[in-house]
Amino acid sequence: MPLFRRYFGDAFPSNSNLAIDLCKRGGVSDSSQLVHLGCGPGTVSSILSSKFGCMISGIDPSPNLIGIALTEWKRESLGFERASLDKTPLIDAWGTHLLTESRLSVVRNPSQILKETHRLLSDDGMLMNSELVVTNPSLLNENVNRFLDTIFGQDEDRSMDGWVSLIEANGFDIIEAREERQIMKANRKKLGRAMMGFRLLQRTGGLSLSELGLGALEDDFNEVVNSTLKAMDDGLISYGSFISKRSAL
Repeated sequence: MPLFRRYFGDAFPSNSNLAIDLCKRGGVSDSSQLVHLGCGPGTVSSILSSKFGCMISGIDPSPNLIGIALTEWKRESLGFERASLDKTPLIDAWGTHLLTESRLSVVRNPSQILKETHRLLSDDGMLMNSELVVTNPSLLNENVNRFLDTIFGQDEDRSMDGWVSLIEANGFDIIEAREERQIMKANRKKLGRAMMGFRLLQRTGGLSLSELGLGALEDDFNEVVNSTLKAMDDGLISYGSFISKRSAL
């Protein structure tokens, strides 16, 4: 969703520090081959390339973002390709490691991306991902639940345990699952500013929520925004990171 990337940054609500930490915890080294699935404009990919000195292949479905990545960051050990995240051009078992940030959180069928992730990783390859976490849906405002249902699909479990179950069901053994509350807190102000921009665009006709699949919330958008920000403050909407090893399906 390039519009969200424009306002929220390269890996919102993650950040480069968490990406580096995930790679360290996942054992990335200069001999690794890292797939960055959902690389956006390539800024984080470039930071990881400089930090770890490994081969990196960045994949993103947005032609605009991949165009930026190719123009600004491409070099011998760092390449980028435009492709759907569930059907990439890389060969089987290309990666020893795969990083994806918030990408499973905003698709209706994350299992498709996880199946592609399984294909891309070598035996015992490492998946490192970070995702939005809903800690207690029963305490959320009704409009926030509508918003989350629109993004995730109804009845989807996006608790820490829910993510663990989903990842394990798609051919991975969880090594570590950690709630990253400080990530969401650190991005609270950033999200608030971004939502102000969304409101302005909406009022001036520069943005239609229906373009983002959120048309059902058009009339209640301000209330949804305020309730979502409060849920973040209260820790009901949080963030989590996961380290997993590829296993046999």
